[in-house]
Amino acid sequence: MDFKTVSIVKGLIALSLGSLLLVGCKTTQQAGLGQDRTYDPNQIEDYQLPILVGDIQTQRSFRQFKARETWFWALLNNDTFLPGENVIVQIISDAPLKQPPEIFAFSVPELAGDLAYNPVGPFQSWTTKTKSGGKCIQAHQNIKMEGYWISIFTHYCTQDKNQDLSWVNDFQRSPMLEGF
Repeated sequence: MDFKTVSIVKGLIALSLGSLLLVGCKTTQQAGLGQDRTYDPNQIEDYQLPILVGDIQTQRSFRQFKARETWFWALLNNDTFLPGENVIVQIISDAPLKQPPEIFAFSVPELAGDLAYNPVGPFQSWTTKTKSGGKCIQAHQNIKMEGYWISIFTHYCTQDKNQDLSWVNDFQRSPMLEGF
């Protein structure tokens, strides 16, 4: 082989190795891309929640995909107009959660609450009266299903003294969970 042919062969080999290296780096970058990505929330219909919230009327419901969790939340009618009130948060993850994420601006009490059952399973609830004469309910429930956990956090307040708060007893597993 002459010098020109050897140079061309070396150039082709270098170009091939460079291409493989570049493709390998790009593939490695793409594999790690979605792992820590958080997507914007999408508005969904109530029937798309993993746990259906019964007869309580919702204003809007949302879903947001996170790195290792999927968040769902339903905004309920809010006659108190205070932030962090009147929301049901549902989070699907690898482990049960003790508190809702801070972004929702509420937490459930650390002390043991009243134990009850709904069609989904056991839950704890806390009912309090406000200084203005209203009442609030907070509830917490963790359910293990098919290798993942659903953590449900409820915070609801109303000024209507006669409003029944037993709707947390009516939560149901959604058929949309099949194959989640």
